[in-house]
Amino acid sequence: MEKLSNSFGKKLLPVASAGIFLFAASGALAQTNAPSLKIVTPGEAQTIYGDKVPILLAVENFQIVDYQTKKVPALGEGHVHLWLDDKNSTKESAVKVTGDEFTFSDVPAGDHSLRAELVNNDHSSQIPPQVVTVNFKSAPVTTPSPAAASGFDRNTAVVIFVVVALVIAAAWWYTKEEDEEETPKSETKPKPKRKAQAKKKTSRSKKRR
Repeated sequence: MEKLSNSFGKKLLPVASAGIFLFAASGALAQTNAPSLKIVTPGEAQTIYGDKVPILLAVENFQIVDYQTKKVPALGEGHVHLWLDDKNSTKESAVKVTGDEFTFSDVPAGDHSLRAELVNNDHSSQIPPQVVTVNFKSAPVTTPSPAAASGFDRNTAVVIFVVVALVIAAAWWYTKEEDEEETPKSETKPKPKRKAQAKKKTSRSKKRR
């Protein structure tokens, strides 16, 4: 009897081991094929400038379909619910999205919380629920002053004034040196005329004699 029980136990052990392996493998496969949702934009603690907040989602192992045309729940398909600053989020208050992009408009500046969930065609939650949340900030777009927009400010004006002053000073100095060089030449020109006049006087005096 003991031999029979031992032989039965030895035969049962491989079967039990194989069952455990198959159960673990099926669990791992189920986790791999499980739908997943991620909010790409905005990122955690990101600052969005302006009153429009673009939303970008990443969905895996799940097909986004139009819930208005496909109302019957089906495995692996559905849509996305979005809530912005909604503390009492319900399927009625959710923004229904049938794609991976959406834009919220007229968002006031400040801190915000965005919640997203993958849901079935009938708006029911997945099992287990696929919910993600990010917190971000929005800030108004700062408009530059006219001087900054044109790239002309007080420092630029000072630099231009100094450059113009240096150019004027250099031009004045250059013309002054030219005038000083021409002045001695002009003073030496009358001298030959005086010699010529002296020669004429001597020739006249000789003729008179």
